[in-house]
Amino acid sequence: MIEKKLSIQSGLYLAEPLDTWLTAGNQDFAVPEAAGSSARVFLLKDETGSSAYKRDPAFKVMRHDKISYAKPLFLEEFRILANLQNIQGLTPMLQAGFLKTDAASMWPSELAPLSKDAEQKASAAHVSGTLSLFAPDETDTLLEEMDERLADGWLPFLILERRWEDNLYLLCDAGYTRGNFVKNLTMKQVLDISIQIVDMLDKAHQRGATYLDHKLLHYYWNEYRQKVIMLDWNIGHWQPQNIQPEVLQFDLVQFSSRAMHHIFTGRQAPGSVAVGPNRPEDINNSPRHFKASYSYDVQNRLNQEEMRFLEKALDGNFLSAAEMRDHLQYLASKRL
Repeated sequence: MIEKKLSIQSGLYLAEPLDTWLTAGNQDFAVPEAAGSSARVFLLKDETGSSAYKRDPAFKVMRHDKISYAKPLFLEEFRILANLQNIQGLTPMLQAGFLKTDAASMWPSELAPLSKDAEQKASAAHVSGTLSLFAPDETDTLLEEMDERLADGWLPFLILERRWEDNLYLLCDAGYTRGNFVKNLTMKQVLDISIQIVDMLDKAHQRGATYLDHKLLHYYWNEYRQKVIMLDWNIGHWQPQNIQPEVLQFDLVQFSSRAMHHIFTGRQAPGSVAVGPNRPEDINNSPRHFKASYSYDVQNRLNQEEMRFLEKALDGNFLSAAEMRDHLQYLASKRL
């Protein structure tokens, strides 16, 4: 663990928000990096020349006014990210730790940075304090200190790679694209994206983690590398001992009804958890079975085998991510 000063004067400071979402005139201007009610997320700037990060990362800090709600979510995310290091496609935890803000610091209002003036008002550049920084392999020590630190006014945070790729919501949502989503990705790419996500879920499941919050805002697409990246595990669960098959099955149903139905059809499955800052109970209370919904364009896009697969996935008939991946790979081979 090392300590550093957070302030614009020190050259290590928080800048514009990365978690705002604003719609005006059917146009979304600000895409969230990690939306939700448990945390604020800002760009972390380091102008000292000593940064170990390749690019300015995202700084996800617990909300000071929702600690009792946010604490279990942060605990799960710390545990999951510490134990899912080196899985390709998962946004890694670069560092984590605790922030103790100076007495005069105030968090900015939540404004989308649509103009220079709004960006300055939404920036956390004037938040100053002390950072206690832990490496991922020091997470056990961080967890041991959690209660004492919270009692003493420290706020837990994660430092994550910032995503610069295209958010899949902006490519695949029928409403956002005004129905043109079918032109953004071929069906072969859609199947390859699904295979990559399921492969990441398979690796996570094998280690004891479930993801659960499968809104498409959590998935990014690198067109050049044809690669999916996922982020935000704070609604996920870490159960390394004796994780039950029905828990894994439910994670796959959530993926199928939200992310996969969305990239296949332009919408989430009817009745699935709405896109937005979801709470754990939203996911827990979600149905275990769904029905597919296809527009006319989508019926022309998908073939009969792909529709049968999606319906099977929505009904909870896949018991493992490996089984789902094998079926997706078969469908993708037909699209060559």
